[in-house]
Amino acid sequence: MKRMALFCAVAGVALGVVAGDGLKFKFSSTGDTYADGTAVQDGEVYALVWVRSNASFAGFSADGSLMDSANNDVVAFSVAQGGGCITTVFIADEGRAAGTYAMYLLDTRIAVADAEGNVVKKAVGLADGKVSVVNEALAVTDAEFGLASAESATVDGAAIGDGGRFAAAPVDESKIAQPVVTKFTLAGGGATLTVGDTVQHVQYTVYGGATPATIDTTKPLATFLNGSASGTIQLKVADVGDNRFFKVSTKR
Repeated sequence: MKRMALFCAVAGVALGVVAGDGLKFKFSSTGDTYADGTAVQDGEVYALVWVRSNASFAGFSADGSLMDSANNDVVAFSVAQGGGCITTVFIADEGRAAGTYAMYLLDTRIAVADAEGNVVKKAVGLADGKVSVVNEALAVTDAEFGLASAESATVDGAAIGDGGRFAAAPVDESKIAQPVVTKFTLAGGGATLTVGDTVQHVQYTVYGGATPATIDTTKPLATFLNGSASGTIQLKVADVGDNRFFKVSTKR
């Protein structure tokens, strides 16, 4: 798996000379994989992150927000096609002369049910130029990074450290809406629960018990699924067994 850093220290002198003209850089990559070794899905997200001098990259929250927005900033997003990041051009601004750039593959895959009811992982990608789900951020190695125009400037492309792998920080559950069961259907010894008020960066399941007091939240009855952009998902319990009361909750 490629996950060493693309850390490019853009020379301050070079940016200082042409900052007013907006020096254009480009970045791309090939042959990237997720942490589980599978090839990156088309439409997956790459983030080119600026890190302030004497600071470090603090990672992303599960909802796509930066953990340290004072010292980290996403300079540009791009997407995957054919196993790597498409060639993307960005303009470096004067305020980013003091710092480094690091390129990260964001794992935005969520667990969803396909038409046959099988659980699959699907990349959420970008929506309106923003990312709303991050499971992990993996630094990309062997990426191409350089000038996108013929201006004369120097770029220090030497690696200055290993960007590593950052698991996304969980979002405060108190800020997540309580899921609501809008429909409950029994059939063939199993049950289907239609659940609303879900969010994509959180996974949900069903717990059960013979009474409300005995609902066991250590034994999920349904496969974990992420919430949806529409807010509604269906959770299926294959066998309700002795359970008579059910509770939908987030993954613990």
